Amino acid sequence: MRQALSWLLLTLVGCSGAEQSGNEARAFSWHVAAPCPAARFEANGIVVGQELWVMGGFIAASLDVTKSVDIYDPATDTWRPGPELPDAETHVGVVNAGGDLLLVGGFRRNVLDRMTTAGVWRFNAAAATWSAGPDLPSARAAVSAALVGTELHVAGGLAADGNTDTGDHVFWDLAGSSGWQSAAPLPNPRNHGGGAASGGLFFAISGRHGWDEKAGDDPQVDAFDPAAGTWSQRAPMPVSRSEIGAATVTMADGRVLVVGGSIAGTLPSEDVQIYDPKLDQWSELPPLPEPRKGVVAARIGDKLIVTSGSPTSIDPSPTTFVGCCL
Repeated sequence: MRQALSWLLLTLVGCSGAEQSGNEARAFSWHVAAPCPAARFEANGIVVGQELWVMGGFIAASLDVTKSVDIYDPATDTWRPGPELPDAETHVGVVNAGGDLLLVGGFRRNVLDRMTTAGVWRFNAAAATWSAGPDLPSARAAVSAALVGTELHVAGGLAADGNTDTGDHVFWDLAGSSGWQSAAPLPNPRNHGGGAASGGLFFAISGRHGWDEKAGDDPQVDAFDPAAGTWSQRAPMPVSRSEIGAATVTMADGRVLVVGGSIAGTLPSEDVQIYDPKLDQWSELPPLPEPRKGVVAARIGDKLIVTSGSPTSIDPSPTTFVGCCL
């Protein structure tokens, strides 16, 4: 009898271990979903409700731009058109503020014109209308931006001339302030990086210096503490990259995802990196099925939605990948 019970116990433990191993192997995988109606790269993206808004971007290798907005519903794997952008079409800082969208700075028209803007726009979801907010103190594009509590932080990026790195850091308290206030500048000015909020901190992640797409990427990660008013360096990215402004995502548990991007040599990357602010460590998820720079990425529920971007650095793609499960 004891032998029979021992055999049964070993069998159950063995099955449990096999199932656990199988579950881990199936923990995260990618599949192709409905393509974005407009092939684009360097677009902007934000989650509204349970849908992903993909806004603006380059629609050709010649860097022609669009003001169009496409909205993806992962529940039905379908797209529909959204309200056209009121101003800048690329390199905009975007956040969701209580269901409303806030767009900050960016480039108007073809990026080769270097036409930056200080414009701030708010989309009222209830009224479905755009209205102008308080302008930034100066024009800029390709910033790092995130909402920390009620404060919208904007740091770094390209200055008004569209060519020079700026460390300028400002914030707007949406809870009552009528305009922007200055904060400690980003210690290492750079552009085309990622912005994220986690644990009450504002993170400026990687990016590049000037327009040096071949060797200008910088892996540095900086964290700003609004309570102390100071920046601190964190663990750098394992591989430096740029063009991740719309590909930096905060997960429900506070970890930060960085999807794809442009790495040294102007090469699109398939990497999906995870930063844990509590441990100050980087890890990774299974890579994208295809390299992408300038993608739009978002977390909706336990899914990671990745759409558009360029697999070649100049050609826009409409492909959508959905990763499950986070």
